[in-house]
Amino acid sequence: MSNAPGGTSRTARRVVITGIGVVNPLATGTETFWEAVLAKKTAVGAISRFDAAGLPVRLAAEIAGFKATDHVPRRLVVKSDLFAHYAIAASGQALADAGLGDGGPGDGGLDPFRTGISFGNNSGGWELCERGFREYYEQHPTMINPWQATAWFPTAAQGFVSIRFGIRGFSKSFAADRASGACGLLHGMRSISRGRNDVVLAGGAEAPLTRLGVAAHITTGDLSSAAAPEDGYLPFDRERGGLVLGEGATVLVLEEREHALRRGARILGELAAAEQRTSAPDDPDGPARALTAALRAADRGPGDTDVVFAEGAGSAQGDATEARALAGVFGEGGVPVTVPKAGYGHQYGASAATELACAALSIRDGALPPTPGTRTVDERCAVDLVTETRPRAVRTAVVHSRSREGTNVAVVLTATDRQDHEHDRRVA
Repeated sequence: MSNAPGGTSRTARRVVITGIGVVNPLATGTETFWEAVLAKKTAVGAISRFDAAGLPVRLAAEIAGFKATDHVPRRLVVKSDLFAHYAIAASGQALADAGLGDGGPGDGGLDPFRTGISFGNNSGGWELCERGFREYYEQHPTMINPWQATAWFPTAAQGFVSIRFGIRGFSKSFAADRASGACGLLHGMRSISRGRNDVVLAGGAEAPLTRLGVAAHITTGDLSSAAAPEDGYLPFDRERGGLVLGEGATVLVLEEREHALRRGARILGELAAAEQRTSAPDDPDGPARALTAALRAADRGPGDTDVVFAEGAGSAQGDATEARALAGVFGEGGVPVTVPKAGYGHQYGASAATELACAALSIRDGALPPTPGTRTVDERCAVDLVTETRPRAVRTAVVHSRSREGTNVAVVLTATDRQDHEHDRRVA
């Protein structure tokens, strides 16, 4: 059990993953996305969504060919921003994947008052916001979309998903920089373990790829200024120079274990623990404490961990701090570390759920996904970085998320007894 206030005990109601939905620069759809990840494909490329002239950033990971009306009712499309469209699309996929329907209120047998939403979003609705500025200054104030304020607000994805699918249970949205989505996962898990919900759509969405949105992120100092895609996002590399912005949404169906078993749901892994700690941004003790607390709450030790999905911010100091924390908990090179988002960009609010989806699929398939881009690991970052797809049985995976200002969240996903049996049967 965690010794920190608010810690999560394994004696509480247990939380499992029963569905995954992905809208990602690599692909829309979980299996196609996962195939691209394992094949080490990358969506990092020159910005094409807008004219980037005059900006010091040239690269992004864009979603191509997404048509909102394929996923969102027209009446909601005009009222909402692209990041909400991504969230609705991923939520529909996740509900269908979990066998809970995807048609809206009443579909799939969900109890709307025992089903919640727990999303991360850092940026709000940049596309609608920027369009509103142009309408205001170049046309006339009466030309602004009347849904501007509610569509832009970071909680809009949660709101529109609740409308689309008739969800009325305990729900929250979280904005915590790069750790936004991880905070959503943590609190979604706790809302089930503490009895507030039986089912939660947890994850997040981001759509920051407009000229104004990228310009705002430039001021953080987090973004890579590389011109060539192959030099863009290089976690733990000697030549790293920052991250590349991505967009999209990943939504996971979290479910109380007995609730899932009663309806015969397929279980993709157990969300055994999630812990949050804060510290100074360059203090490795903060992430180390979060990792240690999460493993303790999950009744696991460092030696039980098969893979860590790292934050891998790609900055000189950020990666060095995270590497020191990982070495302090697991020993130098003591656990395989991977950063698959180097191939699809950092998604902020959607990032942690995307990595947790990868962790669940790693458990299912016995494969560690690679870190694209990184060529030579910095000798000052003593990590066993997975740079090619690596076969490995996975029973315990850790997702680590860090904000620029020192929010550290660690999530532990474990195989269930049923998954262990299925794995052993396949091997035999």
